[in-house]
Amino acid sequence: EQQAYMEANKPEGAPEMGNQGGQDQQGGQGQMGGTPPNMELPSDWDTMTEAEQQAYMEANKPEGMEAGAPRGESMTETPRADTQKARKAKNYQKFTGTLEPKKTFTDETEIQNLEAVSFLQQRGVIDGYEDGSFGAQNAINRAESLKVLLEALGEEVTATGTSEFSDVSADAWYAGYVNKAKALGIVDGYEDGTFQPAQTVNQVELLKIAFESFGIDLSDYPVTSLPAGTDTTAWYASYLQYALDNALLDEADIKVGEGMNREGFSELVYRLILQQEAL
Repeated sequence: EQQAYMEANKPEGAPEMGNQGGQDQQGGQGQMGGTPPNMELPSDWDTMTEAEQQAYMEANKPEGMEAGAPRGESMTETPRADTQKARKAKNYQKFTGTLEPKKTFTDETEIQNLEAVSFLQQRGVIDGYEDGSFGAQNAINRAESLKVLLEALGEEVTATGTSEFSDVSADAWYAGYVNKAKALGIVDGYEDGTFQPAQTVNQVELLKIAFESFGIDLSDYPVTSLPAGTDTTAWYASYLQYALDNALLDEADIKVGEGMNREGFSELVYRLILQQEAL
């Protein structure tokens, strides 16, 4: 009955339905059960995370049809950003590279959303430490946040042998990221010529730098319903409102003046990428 329904309602011009690659739709290779009919799956489908698969299906679904989750799997555990009030990020382009092998971190039992961390790790956006751990609760600093954002945007970063700031060594691992961010107008540094790479960044500062790095213009975004006790006239109000409106940040997690840890920032970037790839 399902097969007959899909055949009767297939997009105009679509080829006839049928078993893919000689396999039935209950298993094996070929068309994955639950995907829109006639969708060609990429060769690395089996190594993709659940979120990668969903994003691929959303991007490649036939016109007028909704992409579904793979058979036997539920996407309800993957937080999806609401796109009703989302704005297109002018600096973001969909990922087209090759996924890296999925890592098993030695401390992954401490990671609350392993899906988000694995999603970013396989795209080369984040990585763990040399001892094999991820350090989910470690505070993220200015240098690390730039690295995550520039990698998420697919920016090409190379070592230049020079430094834009007096406290950034030209041979530091993050020097290229800082220089690139300076060239793109993402950061300016401080009046004394320093960048302070090891300084922890608080939550609203990270929201601002994330949205501006992606190229989401919020200069006219209306502030309508921030939680009680939050200053609706503060410089960060529109950034916080956008994050809440689009499920990029949970209201229970609002800690305006506190720094974010590695997992918290990973979750924000993960949701932001899913938002943009669903537009």
